[in-house]
Amino acid sequence: MKAFPVLLCAAALVACNSPADSGKRAAAPAGRPAASAKGASQIVNGDFEQTAGNGSIPGWDQLQHAGPKSYEMRVDAEGAYQGHGSFHITRTHEQIYGSLVQSLDLSKYAGKTVQLSAMFKTRDVGPKGWMLYLSANLPGKVQFSQPMSGTNDWQAQSVQLTLPADAHRVTAGAFLKDAGDAWMDNVELKVLD
Repeated sequence: MKAFPVLLCAAALVACNSPADSGKRAAAPAGRPAASAKGASQIVNGDFEQTAGNGSIPGWDQLQHAGPKSYEMRVDAEGAYQGHGSFHITRTHEQIYGSLVQSLDLSKYAGKTVQLSAMFKTRDVGPKGWMLYLSANLPGKVQFSQPMSGTNDWQAQSVQLTLPADAHRVTAGAFLKDAGDAWMDNVELKVLD
């Protein structure tokens, strides 16, 4: 439970949209539904088809708890659930968590329920697991999906959060809180009502 405040701090850094990471943000790909369309996914590059030569993943921020680099994070061209790529994270040294997140302005959906969904796969993930994450108005409402651990083929995962009436920034993504390899593909965040 001690890691929970650390998770909030990490997500708060993402929500602040610091100048250091602003160059990593990518515009929504051509053909993506407008962000204001109810029911359309709000996530940028949720299929991981966009790549960058510098190791960043367009639209996403790669984070870890602290200390020396303890995770490898990349777009994996082999074994994607659908399309040409999926996100792949591997813990290389013991660490509390590694994560891939996006900070989104969903203020126009304040009071509504949103759902983050993705396809997950794991190999030798420890009991603390691989999970989806949604947070609004840090350090406000936080919701995690059930952790996936062990070795599993592709499975659908989701988590829902009713946004506070004063919602402004929402952080969405996934956390690996244990050893092992984990994959994610087809990430979507939709407004349900």
